Amino acid sequence: MGDPSNSYVYTQSANPWQESLRRLSKNKVAVMGALVFVAICLVCIFAPFFTRWDYFSIDAGKSLRSPSVDHFFGTDRFGRDLFARILYGGRVTLRIAFVSTVLAAVSGSAIGISAGYFSGRADFIISHVLDVLASIPIFLLIIATEAALGWGKGYFMYAMAIAAMPQFARLVRASVMSIMGCEYIEAARALGVSNLQIVVRHVIHNIVSPLIVRFTSGIAEALILCTIMGYLGIGINPPNPEWGSLIYSSKSFIRTAPQLMVIPCVFIILTVVSISVFGDGLRDAIDPRDTVN
Repeated sequence: MGDPSNSYVYTQSANPWQESLRRLSKNKVAVMGALVFVAICLVCIFAPFFTRWDYFSIDAGKSLRSPSVDHFFGTDRFGRDLFARILYGGRVTLRIAFVSTVLAAVSGSAIGISAGYFSGRADFIISHVLDVLASIPIFLLIIATEAALGWGKGYFMYAMAIAAMPQFARLVRASVMSIMGCEYIEAARALGVSNLQIVVRHVIHNIVSPLIVRFTSGIAEALILCTIMGYLGIGINPPNPEWGSLIYSSKSFIRTAPQLMVIPCVFIILTVVSISVFGDGLRDAIDPRDTVN
């Protein structure tokens, strides 16, 4: 006979995932939101292929030009092409939002699994640490991080990750605790399966769905927060563009050149709404019981 720990193999049909994908594909609004979000990301990533202008090139003779064939969205007060600055600024904003959310999801998942799986004293300590982190004002945490690591280089994304981590940790902890009493977990322990194998085979598998849904909403929240930081001047140093800083620098020209503020706002709204709509559709597809008829 072989090792009993190796003989216990948990199998689950792929049908639930296929069914979720089928339900998601029928939600036209969610699919459209995903397509819009992916399109915005791709345009920003491949910005050099969509514009021939540099985001930092100054031409005083073209200051505050209206949208034209040469400059799709017009120019700012320094004659810089607004379309190029929005695309390159989107690179910065999306990168900060994505990296901070990934860091929060990974660290929060590890902490949540530890708290939910081992429970007891570990859960008590971790829960209190999470409560302390959640009680720290996000703006204070961001300012402290920027002051410690350097202003204007985007290091505040680490503070954003720390602030978002408790939400992921609590979600994962609750999901793990809900499955710890299941029969297959008890069977795995009785067969001598190690803690690491149980976590990899069974625990992670069961927390993926709620984690994916939380990740999409986390990106939307991070995008809004990153834009607010840029507007407040706690962002990327000029001349590097960022969506929040673009809005702040154009507020003085809202009457003479409203496109300088309106167009970046439209990009931000489209990005946040598209990922939020996709996240809602994904939640309904994964767990249709949460759908309100």
